[in-house]
Amino acid sequence: MSQTQLVDGTPLPVIAHVSRVVTRVVDRLTGGRVDYPLLVAMACVEALKGFGIQSQVMYGQAAWLEVLENHSVIWAGCWGEHFSFWVATVSGEVVDLNVSVACQKRAHADPSITSIHSPPMLWSREVPAFYRYQPEGVAELDLTDAQDQKKYELVLKEVREKCVPSQLASQIDDSLEFPNEPIICPGRRILDDSRNSFRLFERTLAVRGIPSAPF
Repeated sequence: MSQTQLVDGTPLPVIAHVSRVVTRVVDRLTGGRVDYPLLVAMACVEALKGFGIQSQVMYGQAAWLEVLENHSVIWAGCWGEHFSFWVATVSGEVVDLNVSVACQKRAHADPSITSIHSPPMLWSREVPAFYRYQPEGVAELDLTDAQDQKKYELVLKEVREKCVPSQLASQIDDSLEFPNEPIICPGRRILDDSRNSFRLFERTLAVRGIPSAPF
C-alpha cells in the first residue's frame, strides 16, 4: 500500500483491524492499557508498518473532555509539566486509541474526581472541539525496566504477526470488526459502542457546553 493511496486517509479496513488488534493485545498483556499510552502508540505505529503506512509517535500536551458522575464536564489530560503520546500518520491523521478509556484513571491533581465518560478513540485529520493536541516533538522509546521491555517485545511480536495485508483480504466496510468502544474515523464517521457511550457523552456536552480549554 503506497503513500499515494492515502490521500483520503487510512483505509477503513486498516483502521478497524489495527484499532482492534492493538487495543486487545495491549489490554491483555498489561491488564489494561489506560496506563500505557506510549506502548499503545508504539504498537499502533508497528501495526501500520505491516500495511505499508508510515506514522510516528508524537509527544506533547493533550486534553479531552470527560463527564463526571454529577454530569458536569471537565478537561482532563496532560499539560503544563505533563505530556501524553499519540500517533500522527503520513496523511496527517491524529490517532489516539487510549482516550476512550481515559475515564478509568483517577486524576493526579484530585483523585476524588470520578469520570464516567471519555470521548471516543480518535483516528482523523479533523479533530473535534472536545479534544486538544499540541505536539512538541517525536517520541523515542527508552525502556530501562526489564518488565516493561518484556511487555513491549511481546506486544510488538503479536502485532507484527496479526497486522499483515492478508488479514484484510475478505473484509468489506459493512462487515468490519472494530473494538467495542466508540471511535471517530476519517470523514466525520462516528461509530458508537454497544453501550451508546458516545451518544451519552455527546448529549451531556450539548446540555453543559464546552468549557474553556486549558491550552
